[in-house]
Amino acid sequence: MSKAGKPSYEFLKENVRSALKSFGLTSSAASAFLTLITRPSASATTICNEAGIPDSKVYYALEELQSKGMITVQHGAPNLYKAVSPNEALSRLKNQLTKDHEEKLHRADDVVQMLETLHLRAQGSDEVELAYIIKGTGNVLEKMKNLIQDAKKEIVALICSPKILQDIREPLLKADARGVSVGLAIPSSQIKKTRTKELQQVKHLRCECCILAVDQRILLTVSNWNSRDLHAMMTQDRSLITMALQNFSNPACCTNA
Repeated sequence: MSKAGKPSYEFLKENVRSALKSFGLTSSAASAFLTLITRPSASATTICNEAGIPDSKVYYALEELQSKGMITVQHGAPNLYKAVSPNEALSRLKNQLTKDHEEKLHRADDVVQMLETLHLRAQGSDEVELAYIIKGTGNVLEKMKNLIQDAKKEIVALICSPKILQDIREPLLKADARGVSVGLAIPSSQIKKTRTKELQQVKHLRCECCILAVDQRILLTVSNWNSRDLHAMMTQDRSLITMALQNFSNPACCTNA
């Protein structure tokens, strides 16, 4: 503290650095932002020297700040980095924190359902849930990609949503390349627009549904695919999986491309 009873400049900086770290920034990113907020712009070398960040970490710190929208970069020789205004930087950071918190709450709901299932099974209950719900667009898409990546023998996907198809297209192509049998049904318009023609089994999808079945043991069905917040049901019930797979060979739902 200064003689006047006000916090010193270094004391204030350290408090802000600690606060930024508590908001999810790494120590290097927090130090880099503090350096940039006190000047019009700076190069990576200047940031290293003033913030005491090792050369090996400064670019990771700057990429972190860019990904959070807290700084901008002017490309040149060298590149110059500039902090956005404090209000804008913290507003974007708060938005990211809110999003992360909501996703964690959704995951917590999923974990509760899985724990309840384990608990009921341990008690020998006949009331074990056949399925559990996945909430949130990011969680649903991530689960779909993970299921595709973990597939050993077979994937069947009926996808009417262009957004979902865009996100899972590359994982499907990679699964096909490693020898997994991939059956895909999508709207005719999407067959012409995407690289899915590379797959051996591509059909025209005539019904509106988003279904993913993996290795005949896991079924994921998506609802609200046109909304901002997807929901999905995942189950290992064999009857439901069999019914879903029958749609791929049903001419009323899928026809040969």
